[in-house]
Amino acid sequence: MRLDSIAINSLKRRKVKMAFLLLGMVVAMGTVVTMYSITTAMNQELANTFDEIGANIMVMPKNDDLSLSYGGVNIPAGNGEGSMLTNNDIIKINTIPNRDNIAFVAPKILGLAEFNGQDLMLVGVDFPYELKLKKWWQYRGEKPVAVDHLLLGSTVAKKYGKDPGDSMEIKGRKFKVAAVLEPQGTEEDGLVFMHLLTAQDLLGKKNKLSFIEVAAYCTTCPIDQITTDIEKSVPGARATALAESVRARQQVIDRFTNFSFAVSLVVVLIGALVVMLTMMSSVSERTAEIGIYRAMGFRKSNIFEIILTEAGVIGIVGGVLGYVVGILAAKLLAPGIAQMQISIPWNPLIGVTVVLIATAVGILASAYPAIQAAKLDPVEALQYI
Repeated sequence: MRLDSIAINSLKRRKVKMAFLLLGMVVAMGTVVTMYSITTAMNQELANTFDEIGANIMVMPKNDDLSLSYGGVNIPAGNGEGSMLTNNDIIKINTIPNRDNIAFVAPKILGLAEFNGQDLMLVGVDFPYELKLKKWWQYRGEKPVAVDHLLLGSTVAKKYGKDPGDSMEIKGRKFKVAAVLEPQGTEEDGLVFMHLLTAQDLLGKKNKLSFIEVAAYCTTCPIDQITTDIEKSVPGARATALAESVRARQQVIDRFTNFSFAVSLVVVLIGALVVMLTMMSSVSERTAEIGIYRAMGFRKSNIFEIILTEAGVIGIVGGVLGYVVGILAAKLLAPGIAQMQISIPWNPLIGVTVVLIATAVGILASAYPAIQAAKLDPVEALQYI
């Protein structure tokens, strides 16, 4: 008779106890899979958020004259020659040691111009990079590309009754309203965006920049190192990371990850303890059976192998079911725990890993009961018949 057949038949005879043992393994592995899947998905979602959030570094000239505001950040007015950045600073930023982590650089010039007897806030931008930076922007009209194109904030457009296709004359130059932004609920609603070089010429600030927004791949980038590199490359600038909110969220996820690891470890230890106690109980109940095996000529190693085979089967089945239950539980619980829409994929590699871990836990937890069973004296064991 094959030893594995003996082990399988033994499991079939003790269905209730083995079902309890299997349940413990499924709960342990399912908890590990659920925790791991949710934390991994949350980190991935955070990475996507980081990439979609736009600029995460603001580069401004070192100046205490704070008279303009953009995106919630005070910008020096730049009335003096030494209080503004220049176009050459864009090249310097693009050549820092961590340049591979920079997605793109979006320079800007701010200034006031008179229109219909009132001040108008102009923002000169590089439209292709600006539109990549502000992925959430929605607008009516055509994409602004030409040097005489304007992109109006919703408040400005409403105030002056302008729609896409209309014209505006600013400082004696005629412009076409290419598009009107949908309401943003920010300062952008009251701004007029135009081509960077046009704005520099119109404001009399050729080659000058008020500030530069930098979008970096900060899922893996050393953002503090990037800001340091920028300040070294552009001595007259101050680089400020704008990722505090996302960073705070990362800290929350890190704490949740550590908590999940601790919970998973405790659950696995409890599962291993359940397996060990159940197998010890099984060995005690099967003393007479083991005595018969020994009397039939089975060696200690055969008894040891039978017990471990039973544990291995429980581990394999428990690992498979634990993976399935864990993924389903993660899909169900993730939206509530993460407070965001995240995707929980089926990952065969994780499934195989879980099965291997469950099998190892089952065998290790059954090692001691197996040794005790192998040590049974056949004569003494037969007395239990």
